[in-house]
Amino acid sequence: MTRPTIGIIGAGKVGGVLARLLKQAGYEIGAVYSRSNAEALAQAVDAEVTGSSAEVVAKADLVLLAVPDDVIQSVAVALEKANWQGKGVVHTSGVHDADLLVPLVSQGAMIGSLHPAFPFTEAAVSTLAGVTFAIEAADETLRGWLIAIVDALEGNPFLIPPGEKALYHAALVFASNYTVTLYAVAETLLRRLGAEPEAAEAALNALMVGTVANLQAKGVPGALTGPLVRGDSGTVEAHLAALEAVDSPLAEVYRLLAQLSLPMVKERGVPVDVMGKLFAALNKPYI
Repeated sequence: MTRPTIGIIGAGKVGGVLARLLKQAGYEIGAVYSRSNAEALAQAVDAEVTGSSAEVVAKADLVLLAVPDDVIQSVAVALEKANWQGKGVVHTSGVHDADLLVPLVSQGAMIGSLHPAFPFTEAAVSTLAGVTFAIEAADETLRGWLIAIVDALEGNPFLIPPGEKALYHAALVFASNYTVTLYAVAETLLRRLGAEPEAAEAALNALMVGTVANLQAKGVPGALTGPLVRGDSGTVEAHLAALEAVDSPLAEVYRLLAQLSLPMVKERGVPVDVMGKLFAALNKPYI
């Protein structure tokens, strides 16, 4: 399959990283358009800077819209008058479907989305090897281009069924964003007990590194540890009592998370009578 020439609209963290890594992987970057950082990115990937987003389409076979979610649709409208025959366009949003680009279909565009499941906290990302990329593409040619791009970046392609992008993104938020939230909760509790910031971070960082290592080695439910797996209903009750004393809503969060963990506990073979005690400790009827 002939590699498409890539056009980049949006030179922020995601657009910049993808452009640089695709250039390193042997792709030609035809043009870059962005309200900021365009000159620096274009120079880094040996591409032309254009004066408008529509000019990028003329110099590329596949256009990546690496722009904020809220402006994808307006950018698509601005591109309606471009010649899209034989060309593809994808956005890099995690939550939005390719449907935001539907206005371009009547102009001949193949539309889709390409989302790297990676926390882009900075632009200096040197590799996306091992990262999963969610792909939407009804057109076979476009789908082939996107899978080849993911392969070239040493990533893992994941084809998303139509209309399911929001559910996919919610899954990532649980695993990534809310892990940070739970870390912050744990840190606050340790600080409440008098731990210095460095001590709290050291304890939690070692714990979370070990948890990730367990997940990589054992998966779910094998990586689950703690009082639930041990069937220790007394510890669960003690946790809830302690949390109720300082933060009742947080106690409810603990209870809900424990309830969500019970199917894994059951899968680990905890005896039925112990499961009943755990349900009672959580004030949840045992079914």
